[in-house]
Amino acid sequence: MKQPIEVTIRDLADILEKYLDADSRLNYAIKIVGHPGIGKSEIVRQTALKKNYYFIDTRLAFKENIDLGGYPVPDHADQRMIYYRPKFIPPKEIPEGYNGILWFLDEANRAHPTVIQTLFQIITEKRCGEHDLPEKTAIVLSGNLGEMDRTTVTEFDDAALDGRLAIFHLKPNARDWIRWADQEKIHSAVISYISLFPDKLWDEQNINPNPRGWHQVSQALRISYKVNSAKELSRYLTDYPDSSLKKVIYSLLGIEVGRDFLLQSTTPRELTTSEILDGNPERLEKLKKNLIPAEDLLWALSGAITHLREQSADAQESGRSIDLCMLGNVLQFIGYSRADISMSFFYLLLRDCGLFTSIPPALVTIKDKVDSDYLFIKFEDLIRPEEGGG
Repeated sequence: MKQPIEVTIRDLADILEKYLDADSRLNYAIKIVGHPGIGKSEIVRQTALKKNYYFIDTRLAFKENIDLGGYPVPDHADQRMIYYRPKFIPPKEIPEGYNGILWFLDEANRAHPTVIQTLFQIITEKRCGEHDLPEKTAIVLSGNLGEMDRTTVTEFDDAALDGRLAIFHLKPNARDWIRWADQEKIHSAVISYISLFPDKLWDEQNINPNPRGWHQVSQALRISYKVNSAKELSRYLTDYPDSSLKKVIYSLLGIEVGRDFLLQSTTPRELTTSEILDGNPERLEKLKKNLIPAEDLLWALSGAITHLREQSADAQESGRSIDLCMLGNVLQFIGYSRADISMSFFYLLLRDCGLFTSIPPALVTIKDKVDSDYLFIKFEDLIRPEEGGG
């Protein structure tokens, strides 16, 4: 089977826009795969809106081949069977005022196996059963990952269908999501939290939290509880400590991240992941003076390691170099932590991120010579053996 190409939210949005700009003259369709809740359908919907395409969302998990073809009825005059056009497929003509139709076939790999032949026909012939689709109909499929995200899928091991698809694996990052969230007026408390702890946007291993969950939290705050700003959330949690809001947020994000999100609103942590990645000098000085609570330090450093691991994986795939200044910032906070925390996170940096050879040049980027010399000495015994063996 064709291997999906990893893309970010920004990449996918650009790919979809270029696809629609081609006015259905391309001889392939787009398929998006990824974990549940990361925003696949929302990106497609927003692109259709931006390009003024009539958007149709069909969930193939609930369809069989006969559903797509239409309901058979007798034509007594000609003594034959005809098929009524299903309401959920594109209409005969593009609705007035639109530039085209974007037919989004979601949960494509959870559909009944018989659907594959109709999918092939939809993509190659722009027909669904006996029903022609309008000329400017763009087809976008979407599905989950199966074992990788613990969802049940129908394996369509069909080389002919794969050959008509450009397949992309969406892996969202906080920077792109925050840009989208700002445009969509996501709750300010949610945007602020993800800005401070970007690794908490989604947990690839445990599925939750994820972008859909954060969007749902934003809606719950604004619509259900009438809390419209970060300040209002802090005041609400103080005035109503036993509110059911906490339970709603825990259910949408998971208990651990949900609890931290609420605590950040009332009693902000002394150190955040973004402050480590940016090398915040005031927070570093507080760490040197042992004024950062251990729990806050551990939470923020864990997020920084997660971010570096993802950046390292992206750098290896794209052939680009990792951000050495950012790595240098993280090394400063690791180096000035107490001994047990320092060693634990340094080994995590080596084991999980594979950044051994990047550490010496990252230390060189540290502007304060006192800090740079101190960290070179601190980590010297840990990085010298492999350098000597190279």
